[in-house]
Amino acid sequence: MEISTAHYVFHCEEGSLAETEINKIADIQEGCYKFISSCLHAGARDRIHYHLFDTPEEVGRQYAIIHEEDEIEPCNGFALPENMSKDGTNHVFAVYNETVKCIGFHEDAHIISYSICRPSSRFISEGLAMFFDRYWWDIDNYTWTKLYIEEGKNPSVADLIENSNFREYDCELTYPIAGAFTGYLIERFGTEKYVEFYKRCGGKTAQAIEQAFGISVDLLNNDFIGYMKMFPLRKEIRELMIKDLGE
Repeated sequence: MEISTAHYVFHCEEGSLAETEINKIADIQEGCYKFISSCLHAGARDRIHYHLFDTPEEVGRQYAIIHEEDEIEPCNGFALPENMSKDGTNHVFAVYNETVKCIGFHEDAHIISYSICRPSSRFISEGLAMFFDRYWWDIDNYTWTKLYIEEGKNPSVADLIENSNFREYDCELTYPIAGAFTGYLIERFGTEKYVEFYKRCGGKTAQAIEQAFGISVDLLNNDFIGYMKMFPLRKEIRELMIKDLGE
């Protein structure tokens, strides 16, 4: 089945939950697109093709086919920007079933922001997507970051902007911190200054930070941590988070 909206073409299997709820999905994604594009003053060149599957295994199979990999890793969703797709079109592949609904801001933020720049640092690109997501496991990015700081588990920004280091940590740690750091930058410097910074991120990220914000990565990291420490962390929320991490 296929339906088109102003900014999307949705593809799903007949008889699937996605087909049943396709109008609701379309409304959500159009709302996400409108908000992201208005914040970044950017948009995708053409409609985004959104492919909805029942299981992570099916999405993982699509990833393996596209990237010509032998092993299939289950995956909830991924974006394929136009400059990487064989047909020159933007695509999103995502799971949509009763328990996993991988829709919303994240993959669309990747696609739309890539029209500005494709950052060399995953910390920066995932940070912007997580900024729009706001939450990880139903708890906001700032709260997760506050916990990691209190537990002494937070790597420095200088560490995380390097892809080789970023990959060494679990995404449950890197993604919320990246989202919180992006939120901090936007709240401190404003959206226009952040977009100016993002445009510079195709090269060296530390250099882009100093050029855009006039401050070193280390000093910015210290200020970010100080800002995060201002937020309270309720005991019952802490216990819930630690339980989630342990499961």
